[in-house]
This record gives sequence, C-alpha cells and structure tokens, in this order.
Amino acid sequence: MIYELIHPESPILKAPLSDVSFENFKEMFQFTPQELYDNLLESMQKHGGIGLSANQCGLMIRAFVMYTDWDKKEHEIYYNPRIIWESEETEFYEEGCLTYPYLFLNIKRPDIIEFTYQDVNGEEKTGKFRGITSRVFQHEYDHMEGKNFTQMVSPLKLDIAKRKAAKMIKKQKWTKKN
Repeated sequence: MIYELIHPESPILKAPLSDVSFENFKEMFQFTPQELYDNLLESMQKHGGIGLSANQCGLMIRAFVMYTDWDKKEHEIYYNPRIIWESEETEFYEEGCLTYPYLFLNIKRPDIIEFTYQDVNGEEKTGKFRGITSRVFQHEYDHMEGKNFTQMVSPLKLDIAKRKAAKMIKKQKWTKKN
C-alpha cells in the first residue's frame, strides 16, 4: 500500500510522537509492524525519497524507514528511535524533504550519532551512523520529535529557498502542460 504525503502544515507533523507498543500494535493500527515497514518502504520509493517517517503519511506512529546503504539498496525501519550520543564534529549539507517538494536547505548536523531503536520484531537494538546515513537518520528522527528542517535556518534563508522551490514547481507544471 502506498501512502500519500500529508500537507506540510498538518498538526501531525508538529506533534512529538510517543513510543509505540508491540503488544497490541495490530489492534491499535489495523496492520502489523512488518506491514507498516513494507508500506512505508514502498511509499518512500514511490515518492523518490531516501527516508520517510510514518507521520509524514498521517500516521501517529513513532517509526521511520530509510536507506542504510544507498548503493546496495539496504534499508531498515526504526521503531521508537532515540539518539543517545552526537559527535561535536558537525557538517553543513544540503537537505531536502518529501513533505516540502523542491525545497533545499543547507543544514548543520553532527557527523556521527549513536542511537537505540526497536526493529520490526520489537527487539531492542543500538546503532551508530556517520556521514550521510547519520544525516538521514537525524532528519527522520526530527519528524518523530515534531520538528523539521525548515526550523533549522534563518527566516531569510527559508524565504529564499521557498521562492526557488515555487519557481521549480511552476516550471514543472508548465513542462507537464507542454
């Protein structure tokens, strides 16, 4: 099942999400943790992303999928993720988000993170990412916290990026017509 993305102003995207329980998951959500994984993965791929959180699809579930190795097309779902350590070393890198088409912002983030999460079977795990994989995890994790990358830049930089995005969207619509 492919999920549609919700509007960027939806209150669901602004609400920090509580941990989910695996005990009564199917009764609460009408699908299994594996079905959510499959649906989020299929949706992420359909929308052309490298990460996708459940709340971007209107689901109030503390979970997201992402590619852990783009070249090998390896991916994982992270239930109840928590970042437990961040490196002091940071990097700026341009980020985009499926919720905000054509909007790209230069965001500063820690280069290395360590985290905990539950896998699709509810097993507790830990992990460590560096570089782009760390960045994707942090971006999706922010969605779990009710935050997004537009809050990490100045209003002026956001306004400039929004104007560029609007031009790209307008150009795309014009190209589709002709």
